[in-house]
Amino acid sequence: MMSETPDPLWDPALPGDEALQRLTSLLGAYRYAPPSDHAWSIRPARIPRERRRRIMLAGAAALAACVAGLAVWMPWRLQWQDGRQWVIDTKVASLPAALDVGDTLTTDAGQAAMVKVARIGRMELTPGTRVKLLDTRAGHHRLELVSGRVRARIWAPPGYFAIAAGTSETIDLGCEFEMDRDLHGNGAIHVTSGWIMHRVKGQETLVPAGSSLAFNAERGGIPITTTASIGFRKAVEQLDSAMTQGMRPPDFEQEVADQATSSDRFALLSLLTRYPALASGPIYPKLAELLGEPIEVSHREAWSRGSVHAMNSWWERMPRPPKAWWLNWQDALG
Repeated sequence: MMSETPDPLWDPALPGDEALQRLTSLLGAYRYAPPSDHAWSIRPARIPRERRRRIMLAGAAALAACVAGLAVWMPWRLQWQDGRQWVIDTKVASLPAALDVGDTLTTDAGQAAMVKVARIGRMELTPGTRVKLLDTRAGHHRLELVSGRVRARIWAPPGYFAIAAGTSETIDLGCEFEMDRDLHGNGAIHVTSGWIMHRVKGQETLVPAGSSLAFNAERGGIPITTTASIGFRKAVEQLDSAMTQGMRPPDFEQEVADQATSSDRFALLSLLTRYPALASGPIYPKLAELLGEPIEVSHREAWSRGSVHAMNSWWERMPRPPKAWWLNWQDALG
């Protein structure tokens, strides 16, 4: 703490004692005295041109090295020898260390395992799950979920990885998803990143991140967001089931339209695409309202007839599976 008494240590104008004067005299030779015409500046020092050039060249070299490394790493990640084993990471001594084509892996109650899907991702088996490796080679990795639940995180081009469940197939489009199936063939898929395509007996359904799809041995349901209301979810399931049986209860259609919100646009599009005849009912104008589209008689009639062009004009308003699958780079860290 500074003393309030004048002190020559803080005020050079005050005379000091003999010792201080002697030190001042000895150190005076090292004192910096700027020229009288010197002007202080807060501007940063200018970097010499040659140094700037070296910095730029070093940065360009580092970037080129990163690009070259990626160009080598990517093909390596996607390549896989035909029939090569998948590594199993587990602390359960009774479980195998690897999975061969044709082998079945089963986790009992209280057991879990992490399977490396070639080099393109990982798949977690929860307790009470059974899977079978069907095929594995570069660009084509397939297994069957016999029963139980798996969580897969894949970073690869669309179609590289798929899970069969009886007659249905869930195709990864570069994403992270969870899938379960019981012994009767009933199950559900929840997508947390990217997209999947669910295919069963010629019926194909896209499911985006944040949505779930229920399925059975015969068909897949309508993808519904996890934030959808219970009322909307129930109304969609009832209408979908009725339409499958050749019935079209008007009360179900109206309930779907009444319960739908902006976050349910994808489900409405999926319903109208699967059942074009519904375009003549209350769901079409509700979707037009949510999309901000005008209701055009010609467009509505074309949709009712199953016009792909009419459907695509509204599908283009929705996000679609990205062609640049690598943009979901976080999934490569799984």
